[in-house]
Amino acid sequence: MLAPTAAIVHAPGMRAWILGLGFGPSLVLASFSSLLIALGAPPAGWLPGHWLGFVPLLLLARRPQVTRREALLLGLAGGLGIGLVGFSWIAELLVRFAGMPWPLGIAGLVLFALWMSVPYALWALGLRLGPWRGWASYAWPAALFVSLQFSWPNLFPYTPLIGFAESPAFMQLAELGGVPLLEALVIVWAVAAAGVVMHTSRRTRIGDLAAVLLIPTLMFGYGNVRMAALDAEAEGGRSLRVGIVQPNIPVGGMSAAERLDRLRASSAQLAGRGVEFIVWPEAGTFPYRVARPFPGDRALGRGRVMAQHRVPTFLGAGSIAPNARYGYNSAYLLDPDGVVVGRYDKVNLVPLGESVPLLDPDWLSQRIPGIAHLEAGSGPVRFVLEGAGQVTALGPLICYEDIIPGFVRRVAGLPGGVELFVNATIDAWYGDTAEPWEHLALSQFRSVEHRVPLVRSTSTGVSAVVDYNGRRVSHLPLRPVEAETAHLYPPETLVADVLLPRNTEDSPTVYARWGWLFPYVCLVGVVGGSFRGFLGRRKPGSI
Repeated sequence: MLAPTAAIVHAPGMRAWILGLGFGPSLVLASFSSLLIALGAPPAGWLPGHWLGFVPLLLLARRPQVTRREALLLGLAGGLGIGLVGFSWIAELLVRFAGMPWPLGIAGLVLFALWMSVPYALWALGLRLGPWRGWASYAWPAALFVSLQFSWPNLFPYTPLIGFAESPAFMQLAELGGVPLLEALVIVWAVAAAGVVMHTSRRTRIGDLAAVLLIPTLMFGYGNVRMAALDAEAEGGRSLRVGIVQPNIPVGGMSAAERLDRLRASSAQLAGRGVEFIVWPEAGTFPYRVARPFPGDRALGRGRVMAQHRVPTFLGAGSIAPNARYGYNSAYLLDPDGVVVGRYDKVNLVPLGESVPLLDPDWLSQRIPGIAHLEAGSGPVRFVLEGAGQVTALGPLICYEDIIPGFVRRVAGLPGGVELFVNATIDAWYGDTAEPWEHLALSQFRSVEHRVPLVRSTSTGVSAVVDYNGRRVSHLPLRPVEAETAHLYPPETLVADVLLPRNTEDSPTVYARWGWLFPYVCLVGVVGGSFRGFLGRRKPGSI
């Protein structure tokens, strides 16, 4: 149980110091907000940073003397560390993927960080202009923050509370209102923590202190009780023995024969351990692109998937129709005979990595070799896995689709429902950085939102099994595989008996039914509050 409240102590001297702080020192202090938040991110993040991080910006932006322009700049400084620290791997991605020199890669990171900090700038401005007294002074910052996080376009869907995935008890309320509900509660906590320092009324400070103590305690308590209840329900229920292949294949520098051998040998090993279902990574690890329609394994000749095993296999492969200009990033489900029984084409393509907007894709790909252009799939699909006397409904997700709440909700809402999310990914582009751990952490929230486990196979890690409580129950670590060091990292496998406690059609969560509307409610509240005169209603000295 974290105890960030130890640092929240009311002192008139501290209040006077904050009120008298000049703009330059305020900018420096505001930057600690996003730095603290970023320190809470995986791997092995410092969780109190997620709670304390919002407090400095709240203290500074809500001072009576702060102008609108100063509030914007404070918010910009307060959010800059989210990108610079939490997404520092962007620079390495630009160097590896686009072939940029390091100075340009760092410049790209700075631009990305500035874009990520804009919602914090708007939030700080809203704090400066919003209500300062009563219940609205707590609800307004939370609703505004949720609205900005929800509506601001980001390349990668993200929550500043990503570190909650490493302390799953704090995630569990996501089954009611998704990640936005968690964000709202943490913001209310931060407002109360700032109030303990700044409010002059003893009665108000006591109420703030009570909120500071109760909110994390109740979240932690609810989470533990809820997880224990779900564990009791799942005990003795149906399970599926899943085998995950992490072939440790780098980006480039490995022959097609060696790639195929790593995938096949690992699958043969898994078959010998009695698995009922095998998962391979995303297209690119399997060395061939298949023709559409792809009927099954025999069409691959020497490139067959089932050369050494006879277990149903989830395969990531590029696919292209005859005479087509562009192909697809696809996932296939093969039965024990190698016959295709399900195909899914990735819907959410990574901008510039898989989809080139506005510009001619051929022109751009000639200049930046790592860029490709693919066709998007028509929508989510549901795979049906048959074997061992049971039928399992699978929800396929490719690459970063497992971190997109709205898309995963569409998958969970397919007719017939799903019992297991299956993700195939290549995170080798990011090297030995925090990105693969952050990707996994963000996907863990989806399992809580729908109470459905997730299995994921990645090319070089982190491959993992996540249960219905969002816990990472087993994983294969990230391997820093490069073309010249691949011989040091043999392929690895993971076997897990995955409990399947529910079908999303039969037992949808509150989040799946109505809870996903929470950010829309916040957005309506922000717009409505603005029209009612919250904005501009400022009373100096009323904090």
